[in-house]
Amino acid sequence: MLTVISVIAGGILLGLITSDCTAGIVGMFLGYLLVQSFRQKQKLANLEQRLGQIEELLTENEQETPVEEQPEVVPVFSQAEPAPEPRAAVIIEVVPPSLPRVAVPEQPSLEERLAAKVKAFFTEGNVVLRVGLLVLFFGVAFLLKYAADRNVIPIELRLLGVAMGGIALLGFGWRQRLARPGFALLVQGGGIGILYLTIFAAFKLYHLVPSLLAFAVMLGLVVASTALALLQDSSPLALFGAAGGFLAPVLLSTGSGSHVALFSYYALLNSGILAVSWFKAWRSLNLLGFIFTLGIGAPWGLNSYRPEHFATAEPFLILFFLMFNAIGVLFAFRQPPNLRGYVDGTLVFGTPVICFSLQAGMVQKMPHGLAFSALAVSIFYVGLAFFLWNKGNERLRQGMRTLTEAFLALGIVFVTLAVPLALSGRWAAVTWAMEGAALIWVGIRQNRFLARSTGFLLQFAAGVRFLVDLIFYDAAVSQLPVLNGAYLGAVIIALAAFFSSWQLYKADKLRRCEKWHHLLLFFWGCLWWFCAGRCEINRLFHYSTEDHINLLFTALSCVVLTRLAARLHWKTAAWPGLFLPLFMVLMALERIDWQGHQHLFANEGWLVWPLAFVLLHDCLRQGRNVLKERCLFINHIIGFLLLTLIVTAESSWLLHRLTAGEGVWKLIVWGLMPAGMVLLVHNRRLERFWPLADYVAVYQRQASGIVAVFLWLWLLAGCFGNPGNAAPLPFIPVLNPLELSQIAVMLLLAWWTVRHRADVVAAEPSLAPVAEQVLAAFGAGTAFIWLNAALARAVHHLAGVPFDFVTMLDSRLYQAAVSILWGLLALVLMVTADRRQSRSVWFIGTVLIGATVLKLFLIDLASSGTVERIISFISVGILVIVISYFSPLPPKKEEQ
Repeated sequence: MLTVISVIAGGILLGLITSDCTAGIVGMFLGYLLVQSFRQKQKLANLEQRLGQIEELLTENEQETPVEEQPEVVPVFSQAEPAPEPRAAVIIEVVPPSLPRVAVPEQPSLEERLAAKVKAFFTEGNVVLRVGLLVLFFGVAFLLKYAADRNVIPIELRLLGVAMGGIALLGFGWRQRLARPGFALLVQGGGIGILYLTIFAAFKLYHLVPSLLAFAVMLGLVVASTALALLQDSSPLALFGAAGGFLAPVLLSTGSGSHVALFSYYALLNSGILAVSWFKAWRSLNLLGFIFTLGIGAPWGLNSYRPEHFATAEPFLILFFLMFNAIGVLFAFRQPPNLRGYVDGTLVFGTPVICFSLQAGMVQKMPHGLAFSALAVSIFYVGLAFFLWNKGNERLRQGMRTLTEAFLALGIVFVTLAVPLALSGRWAAVTWAMEGAALIWVGIRQNRFLARSTGFLLQFAAGVRFLVDLIFYDAAVSQLPVLNGAYLGAVIIALAAFFSSWQLYKADKLRRCEKWHHLLLFFWGCLWWFCAGRCEINRLFHYSTEDHINLLFTALSCVVLTRLAARLHWKTAAWPGLFLPLFMVLMALERIDWQGHQHLFANEGWLVWPLAFVLLHDCLRQGRNVLKERCLFINHIIGFLLLTLIVTAESSWLLHRLTAGEGVWKLIVWGLMPAGMVLLVHNRRLERFWPLADYVAVYQRQASGIVAVFLWLWLLAGCFGNPGNAAPLPFIPVLNPLELSQIAVMLLLAWWTVRHRADVVAAEPSLAPVAEQVLAAFGAGTAFIWLNAALARAVHHLAGVPFDFVTMLDSRLYQAAVSILWGLLALVLMVTADRRQSRSVWFIGTVLIGATVLKLFLIDLASSGTVERIISFISVGILVIVISYFSPLPPKKEEQ
């Protein structure tokens, strides 16, 4: 019933004021909302009343039933009395005495009470009088409607009547504030709303009052509603009154107002909100002022601001900036003790973002105006953080720690922005990146998923915005090295991503969808950091030196990140260091000139590459605390191979220059220098120093094993492809530089194989015999190939036979020499087999002598030469006879 009455009354009231059917419908809807809100208030009051009664009964029960300790009673049985039989164990649960059930009388509903009153009105007391009064009420109402329809009552009187009705509602609500607080607040709000609408209609619709008087009356209503809200501790009433005050300039605007008057009025309203914040932590009221002030000021700045308005608009922007920061501090300070320091992210972070954006539009044509603004904001926030940290006792400081850290972070953000903003206008993207990092930090501290997600997306949006601005709108880059907007802006985006990744990495309370966010942000930061550095280096340095500077920049960056990973226990930061050896290998392969015209140590490379290896050493050493051993093993191997490559390449280039590129000297270096590196890592004195102290097996077995394979391939390449010219030295068989170096490498390979054979046997004992046979076969085959190649080089130098595979096969002299060589080798093998009683070696010698005889009949017999053929057959025949006499087949082990 009350709902119907309120809907009808709201429609009639608003319809009479505006004389509009649509306004009447809106009034009906407002009346319905008013009743529903009143019902919710009543239900809440009933619940609070019941809860209070229950708490009182609990307190009384605790006072009436004290807990006393009962003495332990031990039963004593005489010898004549038998002890009672044991019974089943009974578990007794001690519980507090049950509380008496309180029968709380159920309150009748609003409709029931209203129906009871209507029934009593018509059935109790002087019924005739009451019916007469009701008929008279309807008659007066019809009379008023008749007079309004025919303009009998002037509009001034109608508005005055409505205003008096609003005042009556306001007074009635004030009188009911103690007996029925929820109902009283609604009635007061309705009265204030009626007065707002009355002033609006008198000024805007009927032009009955001047604008200054209308503003004054509305401001008085704001003050009155705020005072009533404070006296009754009602934030909705204050919110309602403040909303009317902020809407007043919009409702009463004629389109010709001054921005000074508008902002002065808003400053006065925000002063009232600031005063309320000193007593109450009403976040809705704070946000109302923030949204209305900046929400109306921002469109004015975009559409109506002119450079000549700066002197009158800038003071208001600064004033609002200070006001909302102060409101944010008071809101945190007025929280309960367990929530003190709670950060209102909208005010704390929204105020600098919006105000700084408006400031950017105002000072965009002033030289370095935005940079000085950022510096001033930074000084303000740092000073505010310092003030809050030194204010009050230790408990208060710890309670305000989050807010203090937020202000300090904002100060650092803006002082960081000052430099790039002084040199470039890409403030929006950089601001987004830093604010995104701040949102992630606050979202982690306060466990807000929305804040963290927004900050995460802002990081990528900032990068895209920065690239778009750089490519399409601001192609010109300052000529200053490093201190230019393009580079510093990219660096700030990278640092914001690194900071966000670290915060998310160490956070505990994250949702499942956020587990990989720190990796994406770290990759994003690395992309910006390394790409920005490379672009800046390529812009500033010549092609001949830019690779060296890139190498130093990359190595130094990896070292810094790895040290941060070890210090902050942030494993992700050490990942770039894993790719540093591979990056150095790519740089070396790109710069090495295999023809000998260029070398790595040219153009300050003699300084850069040693420094790069020092940085790689530090990166590997710091990474052992945060990275897996398997990854470090691979990096140590790559680093050793790279060092071997660079030392060998530089030595080869040096000999190439000294010998004018002639002879075999360049090839010799590629065998001796890697062999020297293998011997170096086997030095016992160096095993005391890092990294050999911790990774001796890695360097002596795995890394040296790879070098050993390379040396074996080098041996084969030298045997088949080089005649061994060592000018200016004369050629002496076996004692020439190439063959002496090959003998040294073969001895090194044999020594390395014997030394580490035990490791292979210990790792896989079952494979030991097979491994030994395979290694022996490789060694014997390599020696056999080398002897044939040495013989070919001797024939080439002493007999003038071209050192060519086909030519050597056609050479009668070489074929005769090979036959003699194979026969001698077979003799040596079979004699050795006889002495050692080795049937396997004897069979190898037999195969070799058989191959020699077969070669005589297939190749040497077909040759046209006579002397060479005679020498071959006689020599081989003598060797076969000698072998058959001195080297019989060794018996089997069973026969011995």
